[in-house]
Amino acid sequence: MKVVIDCNILVSAARSGGTCGRVIGEALRHHKIILSQPILDEYLEISHRAKHAQYANNMLTIIKEIEQVSMMVAPSNVVFGIRDPDDEVYLATAVAGGAVVVTGNTKDFTKPKYGPVVILTPRMFIDHVK
Repeated sequence: MKVVIDCNILVSAARSGGTCGRVIGEALRHHKIILSQPILDEYLEISHRAKHAQYANNMLTIIKEIEQVSMMVAPSNVVFGIRDPDDEVYLATAVAGGAVVVTGNTKDFTKPKYGPVVILTPRMFIDHVK
């Protein structure tokens, strides 16, 4: 499966592992991670925020692993009108790479699908790949 990983998954994985850590591990080992420069830039920017200082090394390690195995694409020029316009890049990257989006952000990603892009929570992703 091709997957775009929302930044909130990265943060949660770095902080506590848990289900989000399993998502990262599963995606790294058994799936194709789709990445775009704007998403990579967001990963890096968030990893340098003061509130994440305690977990910055974990985040940077995960980012490096993602970079090494991911397929880099240019986001498609599409807009779905989600609540947070900054999150549009995840959908545009998923369209470009033919991927699903894995996110814990059900506040902004309120539908199970946007155009061709399926939205999976971390639990849904883990259950889907069992």
